[in-house]
Formats: sequence, C-alpha cells, structure tokens
Amino acid sequence: MSESTSSSVAEIGDRLLAFELCGGLYAVPIADVAEVTELHQLASVPMVHPRVGGVVNYHGDAVPIVFGDALLQIDRPEYSVDRPLLILARDPDDPNRYGMPVDKVLGLIDGPPAYALDAEPIADRRPHGERMVSVLDPRCLLERATQVISRSVANGAAEPTHGEYT
Repeated sequence: MSESTSSSVAEIGDRLLAFELCGGLYAVPIADVAEVTELHQLASVPMVHPRVGGVVNYHGDAVPIVFGDALLQIDRPEYSVDRPLLILARDPDDPNRYGMPVDKVLGLIDGPPAYALDAEPIADRRPHGERMVSVLDPRCLLERATQVISRSVANGAAEPTHGEYT
C-alpha cells in the first residue's frame, strides 16, 4: 500500500458521520456508511408495524429499513418518510446492509469509531462543540435492527412500545 493510500485509509478510519435524531446528536463510522440518500417511499412489510420500519428499493434490491428511534428506543411523536436515509454497510453490495432514516445529516466529524462492550448500540459519548455526540457501534445497530424487526413480527400490527424494541 502506498503512503498516500494508507493515509487516506487512516483519514477515513478516524472520521464519523454525524446526524441528528429526535433532538440528539449521533455519529457512525463513515467506513460503515455505504450511502446517504433520501427516503421517499417506504413499502410496508406484513406483520412489521410501520413505526418500526419497512423496505425500500435500493439500486434494484429490497433493503430493510428500521427507524432510528426504534433502534435507539427514543420516543418520536410524529413520523414522516421524507428525510435523509443512511444505508449502513461496509459497501453497497453487503448482504447485511440496512437503512436507518435520520432527521438531519450534519456531515463528517473527526474521531475514531467506538465499539460496544455489550449489546448497547451507543458505544461512546464524546464532546463535540457545545453538545455531546453518541457514537454508535454499527454491529450492535445491526443486531438491534434484527431484534426490533423480529419483535415487531411476533407482535403483529400492535403499536410498539419501548419495552418491545429490545
């Protein structure tokens, strides 16, 4: 690997994509974001409550979407589809890719990724300007997404509650 290539990899490895969700500031490693796009049409999935998620057409493939508030157990009084969508995956063809709608993408911030020691997706909290940023572990988010969808399917069309997310 050339010196310029290795420094590019190091720069990417120490960058996080910051976003807002329900008033909170969060970040994920940019290396785990395949794409930032817009969520306009969300198809429902039988037995998955629409406040939990659905699927979108992503370059011809059906990609599961799980709302960030369901993943992070945050109350959201209203739901809208037209908002930014993070496609979380190491690359666009990753079979474990999934989407997470957020309220606003803020851009890249400096800092290394954080890895959770347990199943909690928030791996670290760090100061960023005058706010605290919660750094998320994408592996734990994927596990939580699987749990949230499974729980929703088990409960059918019932309205989810925080206790049902995990």
